[in-house]
Amino acid sequence: MSVAMEVHGVGFAGPCGADRVRTVHHPANVRAIGVNRTPGYVDAEWDGGP
Repeated sequence: MSVAMEVHGVGFAGPCGADRVRTVHHPANVRAIGVNRTPGYVDAEWDGGP
């Protein structure tokens, strides 16, 4: 269910003018990492932005 909710939410990003989507979670939260990787998110350095 959480993957479906995330994918649905990301579907709003483009029409709202977003050019990227970020997710933030605790590095030890293996379940959240899996949810983010399922639709293809990759690890990246955080630049301190919102």
